[in-house]
Amino acid sequence: MPPSCRILAAAAALLLCLLAPARAQETVSVIRVVSPAWDTFTNADGTGLYFDLLDAVFRGLHGIEIEHQFVPSLRATHLVRENEADMMLCKARVDPPLVMARVPMYENAYAVFFDSRSIEPWKGRESMTGRSVVWRIGYYDERYIPEGMQTKEVKTGVSALGMVVLGRADFYLDDPVLIRESIDRSGLTFDQQRFRIEPVGFRSYHPVLAPTARGRAIMDLYDQGMLTLAAAGALDAIYAKWGHPVPNFGGYAPPPSASR
Repeated sequence: MPPSCRILAAAAALLLCLLAPARAQETVSVIRVVSPAWDTFTNADGTGLYFDLLDAVFRGLHGIEIEHQFVPSLRATHLVRENEADMMLCKARVDPPLVMARVPMYENAYAVFFDSRSIEPWKGRESMTGRSVVWRIGYYDERYIPEGMQTKEVKTGVSALGMVVLGRADFYLDDPVLIRESIDRSGLTFDQQRFRIEPVGFRSYHPVLAPTARGRAIMDLYDQGMLTLAAAGALDAIYAKWGHPVPNFGGYAPPPSASR
């Protein structure tokens, strides 16, 4: 048996023991997943980091099928809230009653895109105070920025980028990967040497589920599966494939069995 198969077999055996109570309460054969299309995470062709992680956890360990639908972020959250989908990929925070899985799929800095001529010298978050910032609807809120800033939400990263390029906002706030995606998709002609992308914070991104018996069962399968595969070294190649850092899985303890 190849080494990779032995790793998955051992992980599956351990996981079956850990999750016997959850599986007894709720049988899951298909998981309905929703998300926007994000380059390298949820590519429009069905490839990406998040899809590979779901395959490793659900198909690889349990033989559970995944059905995926591409929808905007707000729509995806609504579908999970209304129990029309099981899982939304992926958010840094959600409002009740929705809940996030304990273990993240992705950890990274969030950053701002800005015109370096108007903000010089750059002093980090200190340079943002009293200025204007724009982000995509539902992606951020005032907790991620210094106090006293003017804020605006728009539908797309391209719109946010355009507001900064055209001088209608000082900063576009987003994940650095998504800022670069917005630049590539914008079609705008501008001197990119004038603009900078600088990190201003750090956060983790987690699957979103409903607080139902089914949602809790799927969350248990996901959380324990990710931790088991991470401990077996089975996730490193997936993250390397897509050029993203491996989260610090050691910082996420398994949920107590008595909590559910």
